[in-house]
Amino acid sequence: MGHTLRNVFFLLIFCLLAFKGVEHLAKVAKNDRATRVQRVVESAPTPDQTDPDDDEAMVLEAGANGHFTVAAWVDGTDIDFIVDTGASTVVLSPDDASRLGLHPSSLDYDAVFSTANGEIRAAMVTLSDLRIGPIELDDVKAAVIQSPMAMSLLGMTALDRLGGYEVEGDRMILRW
Repeated sequence: MGHTLRNVFFLLIFCLLAFKGVEHLAKVAKNDRATRVQRVVESAPTPDQTDPDDDEAMVLEAGANGHFTVAAWVDGTDIDFIVDTGASTVVLSPDDASRLGLHPSSLDYDAVFSTANGEIRAAMVTLSDLRIGPIELDDVKAAVIQSPMAMSLLGMTALDRLGGYEVEGDRMILRW
């Protein structure tokens, strides 16, 4: 009995230490992701609300990393996006999906997308309201992916609904 009790005690201690280690790694990963996202967002200036030559256009300046980023208001939540004309759909990271109340663990990942990194599984969702400055889009099709990513992508299911967009050097112009 004493030998069994000692083994149970050591097993409980091991489980507690393992749980604390996993909890610590999750905190480190979350902090690392927040730092990466902050660097991407800080490297890109906030978009001008309108183009001085066109009152129905918004100008985005490329960040030091060459990416165009934009802060959007999605279903009442502030979400930062990388504008990605190569993404066929708006893609939400699991973290951003959670912030929107979508609960990634309960979604049906029945869609498959081909990417430069291979195939990924995604769950299709609809965003009721997506706003970028004066641009307002309703019922935007999006995908939630299972893999972590630094930022969500503003893809073609949103960009195709604009009046147009163009890139001129380090400027992207969104028209509505």
